[in-house]
Amino acid sequence: MSALQLSDFEGAVGETWDVDLGAGTAVGLRLDKAQPLARALREEGGFRLEWTGPSDTFLPQATYRFRRGAAQFEMFIVPVAKDGADYRYEAIFN
Repeated sequence: MSALQLSDFEGAVGETWDVDLGAGTAVGLRLDKAQPLARALREEGGFRLEWTGPSDTFLPQATYRFRRGAAQFEMFIVPVAKDGADYRYEAIFN
């Protein structure tokens, strides 16, 4: 994937992606939401992604390598909440 677009994620809501934590370890994050943003500077349009991860692995704000099938890319995510037993993360492409 070169320039990520909302269409890269819309059909993948509910699916789990592997997030590389380094040293050969990874954690699965489930894509819960893929939403367009009304205004964006990006040529490809702006969008917001919301991810859910397990309660036993907290990911601090950082850039991580995401993988699912043949798709691989780096994404900056920010923890936004602890929802019950899970952590929630957000990525915004503006």
